[in-house]
Amino acid sequence: MMEGKKGVVMLDFTLSEEQLAIQRLVREFADKEIRPVASQFERDEEGQLAEEIFRKAARIGMLGLPVPRDYGGSEAFNVECSLALEELAVGCGGIATAIGASWFGQTPIMMAATQEQRQRWFPTFASTEETNLCCMAMTEPQGGSDIENPYMESRTIRTRVRIEGERLIVNGHKLWPSNSDNSYLYTVVATTDPNLGDIGSCIVVVPRNAPGLSFGKPYRKMGMDADRNGDIFFDNVEVPLDHLLGKVRDGARILQRALIYDRTGAGAISVGMARGAYEIALNYAKERVVTARPMIQNPITSAMFGDMATAIDAARLLVLRSAWFNAQRGQANIGWATMAKVYASDVAMKVTTDCVQLMGSYGYSKEVGVEKYIRDAKIIQIYIGANKLTRQVNGETL
Repeated sequence: MMEGKKGVVMLDFTLSEEQLAIQRLVREFADKEIRPVASQFERDEEGQLAEEIFRKAARIGMLGLPVPRDYGGSEAFNVECSLALEELAVGCGGIATAIGASWFGQTPIMMAATQEQRQRWFPTFASTEETNLCCMAMTEPQGGSDIENPYMESRTIRTRVRIEGERLIVNGHKLWPSNSDNSYLYTVVATTDPNLGDIGSCIVVVPRNAPGLSFGKPYRKMGMDADRNGDIFFDNVEVPLDHLLGKVRDGARILQRALIYDRTGAGAISVGMARGAYEIALNYAKERVVTARPMIQNPITSAMFGDMATAIDAARLLVLRSAWFNAQRGQANIGWATMAKVYASDVAMKVTTDCVQLMGSYGYSKEVGVEKYIRDAKIIQIYIGANKLTRQVNGETL
């Protein structure tokens, strides 16, 4: 910590008591409720086990963590949410992704909703009696990461919105969103006309019970089994005009701002998964005896753990820098959020792979749990802007 001439704090790496309390709460929740069942999500095809975790998370107020206090939530800012996502991801990357994605889906509402819209939707997300997740429906068969690429100016969006008097009619097809078929609300990135580019972009909130809304079967994946991904179909889905967030032409701006928070969250989840694998491997290395001494005393092994610890800390610092600026009015920065996401997800893949290598057959075994971290981590290099694309976009803005 540094102090200026008048004793003003210029830089402080300590967490507040409130932040530490949130971190402890989520860490205890992950240790008690998630870690003991993490290996079972792969066989939980109906999602019942994950739903039970979400119910328990709602009960302690976790699902409503970022919701403003006026609507029953905790009004946690991006630093607190990032701390929570790291702890959840130590338990299971899929659970962390599902909860983080629900917060992501709520972010456009936080940014652009009217007072009446906020009053209508936020108390439901903050409920401790019900499990109400949100889904941010972005990706389309034609678009992929193009929808998140500001240089494409929303021209690849094919989900169309038609305005008829006081009604919005939505038609289109989304794929791969988290919480695809188990959400209460769907925050849908759409357009009135792709030829208009950003001018036609919009974000529409669609409730689960809207006629014409249907879902495909959840995908079977390499990892992230606790997070449900699948197709969403909009067939003349009709919602009131006041389900539009902001105005037509605001969609691209809202989406780009929301991505800042989501990429920061993806970085936090990456840190959590890297840390989870690292902690298991470190305990193993302290107990495993090779050539008459614990593995950790081997110079090559200890150096590998030193490098992993350094990389995890560096990734966390990038995440917390982005999260801190996100919490300051007007200072959120897509470049810093992208750095955090890209670097932390690459660290997660490197650390989890090294942990399996160090543990040998035990690391490869599903019984120990380290291999799950690899499978869960890989998708973060791909979702919320593939790392190859976001590196390029970041480089072009320097």
